[in-house]
Order: sequence, then C-alpha cells, then structure tokens
Amino acid sequence: MGNEESELTAKNETLPAENSADLQSLKDEIEALKKKLDMAERELRKYEELSNQYLDLAKRIQADFDNYKKRIQKEKDEIVKCANENLICELLSTLDDLERALSTSCSCDELKMGVNHIYNNLMSLLHSYGLREITSHDKFDPQYHEAMAIEQGEDGKILEVYQKGYLLGSKVIRHSKVKVAKNQSGGDDGAKDNWN
Repeated sequence: MGNEESELTAKNETLPAENSADLQSLKDEIEALKKKLDMAERELRKYEELSNQYLDLAKRIQADFDNYKKRIQKEKDEIVKCANENLICELLSTLDDLERALSTSCSCDELKMGVNHIYNNLMSLLHSYGLREITSHDKFDPQYHEAMAIEQGEDGKILEVYQKGYLLGSKVIRHSKVKVAKNQSGGDDGAKDNWN
C-alpha cells in the first residue's frame, strides 16, 4: 500500500509538466500552421497577380488581333476596289469599240468581222487578268462541269456544252454546264453520284 501511494504522488507531480509540454507543442504547431497559411496567402496573391497579368495580356492580344483583322479587311477592300477600277478602265475601250461598231453603217459581214475583232480584244484583256476557259471536250469532271442533262452513250463523255465555264487563276468562277453521256447498262457509280 505504501508503494502505491508514492507512485500516485509522483504521477500527480509530473502531470502539470506534461500539460505544459503539450501546450507548448500545440503553440508550436499553431505557429507553424500560421506560417504555412501566410506562405499560402502570399502564393495565392502572387498567382492572382500573375493571373491578372495574363488576362490583361490576353485582352491586349485579342484587341491587337481584332485591329489586325479590321486593317486586313480594309486593305483587302481597297485592293478589290482598285482592281475593279483598273478592269473597268480597261473595259471602257471595249465599250468604245462596241459603240463605234453600232454607229457605223456597214454590211453584215463587216459588222461580224468588227464584232469578232472586239471579242478577241476582250478575251485577250480577260486572259491578261488570269481568265481561262474550262475545256469541255474530255470526260465529265464535277470539279469543273455541272451536268444539266444525261443521255445514253459512253459513260462520262461530254456530249454538249450549254454554257462555257471559266477559271480565274486556278479557281473555278463558273462551272461549264454540259450534257453528259451515261451507259444505261452500268458504269462508274462514283461518276453517276457526282452527276446527281
């Protein structure tokens, strides 16, 4: 019994010291957490500033790009306007030729010869601007031809041209309107699909 009392006394004497140690440990932990929180807040502010900087940069880039598109569109409009003006100026000579031809008293053969001359001059002018006629004596090609009618014959062969087609450079500006042959007994299914 005497031993048990001495152990209990010793335990009670050490309890305040342990509580004090625990309290100090908690204070240290809280202090460490505060430091971590401060660091996290500083990091957050840093990233917010970076985010705002990137947002401002993105807005400036978007504004610059919008201005660039407007400037390019304006330049494009000016080029088209200038090109139209040049073409119209050059067509005026053809207009003059036609007016002279219409006001002249001449025979039908002379008139035909004069109109043919004007036509050749006009085509020469248009060729100088890159206009080319689409050939329509080969097989039907949906890239260049538009089938307006189909008739029995050799599959894909162009039988008749209703209206000529033209290229400006490499771009089709008008498809040739044609009549195309179709072999009723069979043929190229892909070509048939393109006609429809």
